[in-house]
Amino acid sequence: MPVTSRPTPDPVAERREVTCPLRDGTRLRTLLLLPHGTGPWPALLTRHPYDVTREEDDGYLDVRRLVAAGYLVALQDVRGRFGSEGVFDPCAQEEADGADAVAWLAARPECDGTVGMWGASYASDTQFAALLGGAPALRALAPAMTPALSALDGFRFRGGVPELGSTLAWTHYAIAPDAITRLPSAREREAERRRQEATERAITTGEAYGAGALHAGRDAEGSVRWGLDRLREPLDSPRHRAGKIVDRTDAIGVPVLLTGGWFDVFLGPTLELYRRLRRRAEDTDGPAPRLVVGPWTHDDFSGRAAGLDFGPDASAGSVDLTALHLRWFDAVLRGDAPDSPPVRVFLMGADRWVETAEFPPSDARPLELYLTPEGALAPEPSGSGGRRLVSDPASPVPTCGGAVLLFAPFGAGPADQTAVEARPDVVSWRTGPLEEPLTVMGAVGAVVHLVTTGTDADVVVRLCDEHPDGASRVVADGVRRGSARSVDPVTGRGGRGPLEPGRAYEITVDLWSTAHTFLPGHRIRVDIAPSSSPRWDVGTNTYAPEGKFAPPVTAEHTILQGAARPSRLLLDVVASPV
Repeated sequence: MPVTSRPTPDPVAERREVTCPLRDGTRLRTLLLLPHGTGPWPALLTRHPYDVTREEDDGYLDVRRLVAAGYLVALQDVRGRFGSEGVFDPCAQEEADGADAVAWLAARPECDGTVGMWGASYASDTQFAALLGGAPALRALAPAMTPALSALDGFRFRGGVPELGSTLAWTHYAIAPDAITRLPSAREREAERRRQEATERAITTGEAYGAGALHAGRDAEGSVRWGLDRLREPLDSPRHRAGKIVDRTDAIGVPVLLTGGWFDVFLGPTLELYRRLRRRAEDTDGPAPRLVVGPWTHDDFSGRAAGLDFGPDASAGSVDLTALHLRWFDAVLRGDAPDSPPVRVFLMGADRWVETAEFPPSDARPLELYLTPEGALAPEPSGSGGRRLVSDPASPVPTCGGAVLLFAPFGAGPADQTAVEARPDVVSWRTGPLEEPLTVMGAVGAVVHLVTTGTDADVVVRLCDEHPDGASRVVADGVRRGSARSVDPVTGRGGRGPLEPGRAYEITVDLWSTAHTFLPGHRIRVDIAPSSSPRWDVGTNTYAPEGKFAPPVTAEHTILQGAARPSRLLLDVVASPV
C-alpha cells in the first residue's frame, strides 16, 4: 500500500493586515501573524523601512517558526515607508513611533501584554529607540548587525572619516526607490528619477566618491542629499545622536541578545554596545547581554565571503539562529532556563565555534608587535627610521573586502590584498612563518607614529593573514584622520586641529575586534595606506574646519619606527581557546 505524506500544516492560523495608529494620527501598516489556539500570546515585533512583507519568506529569522512556537508576530513598516503613512526621517522618528507601536501591540486582545523585538541593521535601531521612547511592555531586545550605539563608529563615520561609500549605498539603493514612488506628482517623480540616474552614473564612474566628492554639490536625489548632508555635519553635532543610545546605555535595563558578523560594517558598535551593557549589568546586577558573532557580512550569513569558505558549521543555518532566538525569547519572556553560555563566537582560521562567559575571554592577554625599519613585525622595537609613502588623493587606494557595506564590485569579507599591497602607496610589515598557532580573541588596534608634509592625513591600517601560498587575506581594519586624533571615535567629543608639517604625531587606530587563529606556516601581516575608497571619504591631506573643504594636495607620509617612535600592532591573544 503506497504511503503518502500529508502536507505540513501552516503554523500561521491567521494573517491580518492592520494599521497601527500613532499619537499624531499617522497609521503604520502592520502584518499580524497569529498562532493556532485561543491566545493571548506574547508578541514579537520587528520594525524597519525595507518592506516588511519580505520578512514572511526571506527574513533574518523564520517568522513562521516564531509563530509555531506560540508567539504573536507583528511586522511593521516604519513611518513614511512602503505601506505606512507619513514622511520618513531616518532614526529621529523612531523613539516616539516605536513606543507607540509597542503600546498598541501590547494592548491588543491577541497579546498577553508582553512584547519582545528582533531585527538586523535599521531594525535593531528601532528596538532601542522604542525602549528609550518609553515602552514598559517591551521586555527583550534581539538586535543584529546594529549601529544603534553611535553614528560615528562605522555608521556615518569611522575614526573621524566619513563613511561615504556605505552612505551612498544605503541612501541610493535601499531608500531612494520607495521614496521616489511616494512623491505626489508625476513631474516630481520624473525629476527625482533623473537625479537617481545621475547618482548611478556617478557611482559607476567613481565621481561620486573621488577626492572632494562630498563637497562637489551634485544634484542628487533627496535621500542621497540627506545622507551627504549628515556627513558634512560636525562630529559632535546633535543630529548624530538622534535615535542613538551612546549617552543612554544606562536606560537599557532589559535582556539583550546581540548578533554580529566579523565582516559587518557595524561590528564595532555591536561589540562596544555589548561591553557597555555588560559593565552596566555588573554594576547594577541587571541582566547580562548575550552575544553571537559569526564569520558573516552585513547581509550574507552563509559563512562564505570573498572567495573563502569557513566550513559547514559557519552558516547561520548550521547555527540555526531562529532556534537560538526562540530559546532565548522563551527564557526571558516565559521564564525558561537559559541553555547556553552567554557568548558564542566563530573562531576563524580554526573554523569552529567557541563558547565562553565573556568576550574577550577572561584569559586574553595583550600582545604588542612592533613595526621595524626592515619591514618585520617583532616582539620588541629595534633600530630607528621611517618608511615613506606618497598619498595622492587623485589616485586613492581601492577598497578590497573587509567589514564593508558597499555596492558592486566592492564586496565584504576576507579578500586577498595582494594586488592592493603591490601599490607603492601601501607599506607592509610581517612576521616570519609561525611555528605555532596564534589565536587573537578580542581587540585589535595600532599605534602609528607619523610625519607628513601635509596638514592632515588619513591612516588606514589592515591586519592580514598571509597564507603559505602568498594570499594575504584581511582579518580586520580601521582608519583614523589625523585632524581627529583627539576626538572620541564613539561619542565625537574632542577637538579637531591641523597637523604641523614635519612634526611627529602618535595616531591610534581602532581595528575593532576579531576571533582568528593564525595557523603554523602563516604570517601576521600589517598594511598601512593613506586611503580606502569608496569605503571612506578620500582625504585631501589639507586641514579644513568643520563643514569646509580644502583642495587636495599630494603629500608624503613617513611611518616612524624604533624605540623612540614605537609604531606597533596591538592584539588580545589567548593561549588555548576552549
